[in-house]
Amino acid sequence: MTEAAKAQKAACDAELADAIPAMERAQEAVNCLDITKIQELKALGSPPEQAKQVSFAVMILKDGVMKNHNWANAQKMMKDPKKFIDEIVAFDGDNIEDKRLDGLKPLLSQDWFNFEVMKGKSVAAAYLCSWIVNIVTYNTIFKKVKPLKDAADEAQATADTKGEELKVVIEKVRLINEQVDALKEKLAEAEANKKRVEDEAQQLQD
Repeated sequence: MTEAAKAQKAACDAELADAIPAMERAQEAVNCLDITKIQELKALGSPPEQAKQVSFAVMILKDGVMKNHNWANAQKMMKDPKKFIDEIVAFDGDNIEDKRLDGLKPLLSQDWFNFEVMKGKSVAAAYLCSWIVNIVTYNTIFKKVKPLKDAADEAQATADTKGEELKVVIEKVRLINEQVDALKEKLAEAEANKKRVEDEAQQLQD
């Protein structure tokens, strides 16, 4: 049981490790964002359509806004660039609602929805695009592996508990055996004394 749990946990840890590069790329994209870049994007009166779509994707992912996707609302979201960046930095990539992921699928499936294409449209939109792609990739792996890892951890904990219980039982058996051995020694000593007394009595009788 213990070895099986350890093997399952190791496999889950290895698969979760595959998610780490995606999270690191998402973090790198966030680190490349600065107030100036966001201000430049927000200030555009008529940004490229694809840059708009990226901002709408941020609205879906970050705030769960599933409708009213227009540039005015996107600008409102970025009204305070520092606060906007701080919220992205603090975003919980482990727990993303399925409805948000479903809302992003049409955009993520577009061949232009990547950093290389978007950097020709807007640097800020390109980094936001990279953040979205990589945080969703991370979340997909995390959600798949975490239940398996939790099950493996639970199995390992159960095995450890059983192992500790077995140690207690073994210790009790050891103490009982010691007591039995001590009684056997006393019995052997008593039998030896009895035989000695019987032998002496026989000698006296003779």
